[in-house]
Amino acid sequence: MSYTLATAAAATGLNKTTILRAIKSGKISAAKDPHGQWLVEPVELHRVYPPDAARNTRSEAPQQDALAAVELQVKVLLAEHRVGDLKSALEDMRCQRDAWQAQAERLAITDQRQEPKPKPTWWQRVVRASPVVSPLRQARFAS
Repeated sequence: MSYTLATAAAATGLNKTTILRAIKSGKISAAKDPHGQWLVEPVELHRVYPPDAARNTRSEAPQQDALAAVELQVKVLLAEHRVGDLKSALEDMRCQRDAWQAQAERLAITDQRQEPKPKPTWWQRVVRASPVVSPLRQARFAS
């Protein structure tokens, strides 16, 4: 959408004469419509003259507030939906936990592992590994 001289002047906060001088000097390219009015593309205008921040802020503030309110409502609805999903997932997990706990109680699972045997000391290994004692040795130790 092209600007007329009046809208271009309002968008930049300048006078119509300043915009017309810029067009005639070649700073801004513009074209005339069939009615003889100058038409300036916004991109071309703002390439040379920045938009009037005070004017744009005042006119866009109510729109931005409305958009922010709608965006906030959407975020709240999404958050409520997410909370509902999380609550249902939590309830499912609690049901599964209770089922597993009931099964464990029915089976009365106990720890059936045997305790590890203590490692034999060095002399227990020697005695166990010693060959059969000969009768002569038995007689010698018996006396």
